[in-house]
Amino acid sequence: MLKALFKTMRPRQWTKNVFIFAALVFDKQLFVVDSFLRTLAGFVLFCLISSSVYIFNDLADVEADRQHPEKKNRPIASGKLSVHTAWAAGIVLVIFTLVFAYLLAPLFALIVGAYFVLNLAYSMALKHISILDV
Repeated sequence: MLKALFKTMRPRQWTKNVFIFAALVFDKQLFVVDSFLRTLAGFVLFCLISSSVYIFNDLADVEADRQHPEKKNRPIASGKLSVHTAWAAGIVLVIFTLVFAYLLAPLFALIVGAYFVLNLAYSMALKHISILDV
């Protein structure tokens, strides 16, 4: 089950979140330990919140994915990860991420929350509007 959950979290996509380190590079703070550790924490939190979006997206698309020749092998669609477990994991990830983002910096929690809402809106509705689908 943990392997299926981890696969659903799409860790290969986490590399996209490396952009958060750009601010340190341009501000010449990359080798300042406190700045680096706070940014590393932000990176991890962005990875977790994006993973929660992937989980909710797979939950929303589970029936369509079961009919798709490749997507039917995804953990939720194939039954390797139960819908109940996926919902629980997604909710826990969101709560955990938002709490720790707030502890890191309240404004960061707002940014992470907005990122989550926008991506969830895309996954649930906006991707079905052809002009908004990328």
